[in-house]
Amino acid sequence: MWRTSRLRCDRKSGVEPFAQSAQDEPPHSKSTEPMITKPLHLDVNEQIECAQTLASRFYTDPAILAIEHARIFQRTWQLVGTLSHACGEANGTARTIADPENYFTAEVAGEPIIVVRDKQGTLRAFSNVCRHRAGPIALGSGCKNVLRCQYHGWTYTLDGKLVGTPDVEGVEFFDRSTMGMVPLRVETWEQFIFVNFDASAPPLRDFLGQIPQQAAGFEFAGLEFAERRDYVIDCNWKVYVDNYLEGYHIPIAHPGLMKEIDYANYRTDTFRYHSQQFAPIRAMKSGDDAERFYRPGSGLQEALYFWIFPNLMLNIYPDNISTNVIVPLSQDKTLTIFEWFFHDAKSSKNQERIARAIAFSDEVQQEDIVLCTNVQKGLHSSTYDRGRYSVKRENGVHHFHMLLGEFLGQV
Repeated sequence: MWRTSRLRCDRKSGVEPFAQSAQDEPPHSKSTEPMITKPLHLDVNEQIECAQTLASRFYTDPAILAIEHARIFQRTWQLVGTLSHACGEANGTARTIADPENYFTAEVAGEPIIVVRDKQGTLRAFSNVCRHRAGPIALGSGCKNVLRCQYHGWTYTLDGKLVGTPDVEGVEFFDRSTMGMVPLRVETWEQFIFVNFDASAPPLRDFLGQIPQQAAGFEFAGLEFAERRDYVIDCNWKVYVDNYLEGYHIPIAHPGLMKEIDYANYRTDTFRYHSQQFAPIRAMKSGDDAERFYRPGSGLQEALYFWIFPNLMLNIYPDNISTNVIVPLSQDKTLTIFEWFFHDAKSSKNQERIARAIAFSDEVQQEDIVLCTNVQKGLHSSTYDRGRYSVKRENGVHHFHMLLGEFLGQV
């Protein structure tokens, strides 16, 4: 399942020291991409009892982030929207991407993409870069049966064919059939839409693993978008993911969350490309009725926290689902995109409940922002390079780092 680690337990020191410099790899760009030919070794022992955490340079070196874009973000399934994504109006009727002849645009780790539903009802995804001079084929979202580049008017059908090229007379050896929109892989789970740049990557179902079965207790049908909030955090994207993947810090950093969950029975299970954190809802105690947000017996009996490699979190509470997409902006700045979904989200009777749930989530997020910002500062310190894992509480972090090593070790 995993690459064989070059590290072995040592009775005296525990593990071998970090060996390879990130400077062995150049930054990723079109001019340097052919030079990125060496595997990047993280030197994390596959036995958590013996392992040291990632060296600090993996969180601070911009050259490593460039390699991650090429070897991780363009080879994995990225959440880009939902089937209820609004695309505007046609003939006075609100339309979504579930309807034919609609589209919306998005970005995947800095790559512009477009998701369309063609006339026959097929969901498709393409690079949102015109084959002429790299202008955007579309902006925003809309209801159209063709797409016209916003730069020089080259026109494409919703199945990707190039059909309109103004003023190209005199261009020799010009073949429109070879210059259609560049297709990307697109798949869905429930109402969530995922895109992948890698034609040879495993299918989405492999990345989801047992999540559809593990989340079967929640009613996905009828979920409605309620709100989106963007948070920009001064930390590397992996710092935020590390923090999400362990409950070790909950008793110290999240007093509100600590009241809701049974921490003694909190655990993390790891799978091929994802992990699941189980957080049972804590039993009620005398006198804490007014302080509790989730009451036992109110529906789902536990909060489910799913992480899907590399940067998607799916948080399932008794009354709502939130998604959290982690977008690296630089080696020390990260965008986290939260979206909340509820049943009857537009109902006036549910507005107070929705506002409370989002406020509760925001409270936890604000606490995590402080943690992650301070960790990023510490990673730059001359006194720190690597730490150790809690075997009981940080197996999810170790699992993440092993996957990082697998993908960065490829060329």
